[in-house]
Amino acid sequence: MIPSDIRLYTWVDVEEVLLRISEQGSLPEWLIWVRAYWDSLTIGICPGTQVEAEAWLRDVYDPRFRVDSEDNMINGLILLESLPEVEQILPVILEETDEDPPVPRLVPSLARHGVLVPHHQFAELPPSFTSDFPPVVAFHSFKGGVGRTTNALAFAQALIDREYRVLLVDGDMEAPGITWLLERRLPFPPVSFADLLALAHGDPSPGANNTIQLVADRLQGALIDDIYVLPSFRSTARFSSLEIRPEHLILGAKNPFILTQILAELGKTLGVDVVLVDLRAGLSELSTGLLLDPRVYRIFVTTLSGQSISGTTRLLELLGERAPSTRNTDPLPAIVISQVPDEFQSTDLLLNQEEKLLEAAKSFLGEDLQFLRVITGFADNLQVLPSMWEEVITRLHRSGIVDAVRPLLDLLPIKRSQTIEESIPTLKSQRETLRDITKKLVFAETAEAEDFLATVPLRHLASDHRRQVPITVVVGAKGAGKTYTFLQIIRRENWQTFAEDACATQVQINAFICPVLASKNLNPLALQLVGEVQKKTAQALGFDNPQNIQRIRDHIGDFCQRNSHEGQWREHWLDVIAWGVGFQTQKEGAGRALTEYLAEKQQRLLIVIDGLEDLFQNFASDETQQTSLRALLQEVPEWLGQQPGRSLGILIFVRRDMVLAGVRQNAAQMIARYEPYALKWNREEALRLFAWVTNLSKIHLDTSIEKLQEMREEELTQILIPLWGKKLGSDTSKEAASARFVIAALSDFRGQIQSRDLVRLLNLAARESVNDDRWLDRILVPKAIRAALPECSIEKIVEIELENSALKAIFTRLRGLGEEERKIPFTREQLQLSVEEMKILEDNGVAIREKDDYYMPEIFRLGLGFSLTATGRPAVMSLARRAAKQGT
Repeated sequence: MIPSDIRLYTWVDVEEVLLRISEQGSLPEWLIWVRAYWDSLTIGICPGTQVEAEAWLRDVYDPRFRVDSEDNMINGLILLESLPEVEQILPVILEETDEDPPVPRLVPSLARHGVLVPHHQFAELPPSFTSDFPPVVAFHSFKGGVGRTTNALAFAQALIDREYRVLLVDGDMEAPGITWLLERRLPFPPVSFADLLALAHGDPSPGANNTIQLVADRLQGALIDDIYVLPSFRSTARFSSLEIRPEHLILGAKNPFILTQILAELGKTLGVDVVLVDLRAGLSELSTGLLLDPRVYRIFVTTLSGQSISGTTRLLELLGERAPSTRNTDPLPAIVISQVPDEFQSTDLLLNQEEKLLEAAKSFLGEDLQFLRVITGFADNLQVLPSMWEEVITRLHRSGIVDAVRPLLDLLPIKRSQTIEESIPTLKSQRETLRDITKKLVFAETAEAEDFLATVPLRHLASDHRRQVPITVVVGAKGAGKTYTFLQIIRRENWQTFAEDACATQVQINAFICPVLASKNLNPLALQLVGEVQKKTAQALGFDNPQNIQRIRDHIGDFCQRNSHEGQWREHWLDVIAWGVGFQTQKEGAGRALTEYLAEKQQRLLIVIDGLEDLFQNFASDETQQTSLRALLQEVPEWLGQQPGRSLGILIFVRRDMVLAGVRQNAAQMIARYEPYALKWNREEALRLFAWVTNLSKIHLDTSIEKLQEMREEELTQILIPLWGKKLGSDTSKEAASARFVIAALSDFRGQIQSRDLVRLLNLAARESVNDDRWLDRILVPKAIRAALPECSIEKIVEIELENSALKAIFTRLRGLGEEERKIPFTREQLQLSVEEMKILEDNGVAIREKDDYYMPEIFRLGLGFSLTATGRPAVMSLARRAAKQGT
């Protein structure tokens, strides 16, 4: 009889009746196989059992089965649900056969099998992975919106913290969360998961080896913080069209678990320790290729909601029914219960839900086995993730979720880091060393410093160009470190050396470095370095007499006298690049010939350019200078990027205002393209620079320079306590926390900080702390830190006025106001400024509005001579909180 909860609308319902009997083990012995489809139910039976089969079907489908004696092609009919006037039937065909029951091809799918057989025999499973393959870890959730991607990213960070190298795959082909997060950090991914699927689907080589080698090669350009990232698509505009899906690859391959095999092989080729895949939510065929592979470390994410728990328990039950193996070598699954508020973390509700999950998993875990479960809390700042990769990672660490998922590492081998012990010199000598080191670092033009901090932009630059020379524009404000970085790059003479010093690994590009333009403000020692590197590179390439920087400037000045269009300027730039390296000097067309020569000789060359502000001093109004800039920043990189083999690269250091003046159309798009390499400093990077300089000065911070790259803001704040104490006073005082105070004092109201301001404060504060004998628990004393701020502010304003004429005009007017007018808070009318002028101040982080009043950050207030109307010390922290409240 038909079960009461089934209605026979279609062949699917007819097959469901037989599936239930099969699950109970009650199929008759004469039944060999069953195929159901929209046009018929076909059953293979033993010879001579037709009458018995018809009787059995009559009983199973009572009262809807009819024997058909009129049609010789069919044996019976099943009446389907229909309207009286339109009868729907499903023909039943009985085929007598001597064949043994077929062994269905093993396909990892939660869908119905195409052929129903009595004893569920399957083909042999693939062997377990050997120890030289990285484990494949898959994050999955029955329901979307439960924090699966967030927890997967947190686990990736936990792996990185333990010094694992990771291949992170966005396997969600319908809602690619990781791909969206990477859109700004990696706007042009070299390869994607969709590419991997399509390539493997048509790869004739054994095990798709050609595909694996190609994708591994292209992934060298997608290494972000020791994570190889394989997005779902190369462009988020393409996520709606997926020609080759994971199930297509599985169905077309001899190995039903080929997807796992390819990912493991890819990870092995890359040399990673873990392959981490973020899967599509739900019972989707996009995910089952990995979910039903017993070799995969499966981590299921759920919340405490009834729908999520019920769906996850059903999923675990399905895996128990369809799980093709329970070998001892297969890893056990784990559960992450996500978004659990603090008040629910020790309640009966949590315990009851855990018991439900455990009960559902017993069918393939066994009665005595337990799975690992992890609880992660609810965090407001993770509900809507920002679009910048680095900000996402920072939020993950601040929320505590990275620490919460660390127990999942118990599934994998654990690595241990080592610490480095350093000797501790006397307090006065430490202060003197810090003073002397920072004096050399304040101005990059001295070229005395040989070390540099591998900041996030520099790590991006190095990591993204491990296999080919960069063709990149590096944007930065005055004081952001452009000239310092320029000198550090040319000092290394070879791109591979610089990239490795900037923490890149597996660098495989050997390119000579040659400076062609440099700042006019370089001191004789720095100028000597530039000239020496020019000559060494020319000699290494077999050239003589490279034209020096001044000659190149003269050539550009001569070209400015002509009425050249952008295409002609591109040729001018290419020629002076060639002349600067000593190739066909003074000859037109030398630039084009240089690329051909390098390609023929299989040589690589990287040109580095700085000092454009000295060359184009009237760029804001001079159309010729703007055309020249536009050609250099757009035409030259585009032309070089099209050259076969990419033998000639270029790094151009330029101020943001020059980009905006030169590139009139699509300037924002161009800046966004190169944003990963822009020299910007956020709070965390600023603290890292403080720690790096302190370590460089041989001051013990209980860490090594190498470990600084791994530390987050909270850790950096802690290790900097020996530098300036916990607070600007005793630890029990009500003074501001030192790290927060310094960062707030040096930041504008857009959160921007310049490296020169940071180093300058260290220098001035160290100088004033040398002879202090009161504060013996820190290097920089509170009084010295506060005393350094006015000079830092004055110098900051002088430097800004050199590059921002609009701000210079406003600052001049503000300094001309009387002392009574220069008070904070202030109104626009009080300062006699127009609406447009106030907008300029706000856009540049010089002012922030709250209701009708405006406030000014310390880095500008002190230099412009503004005072606070409230009594007491400058409310630095209060102003910083106001900026945060405004969302800037």
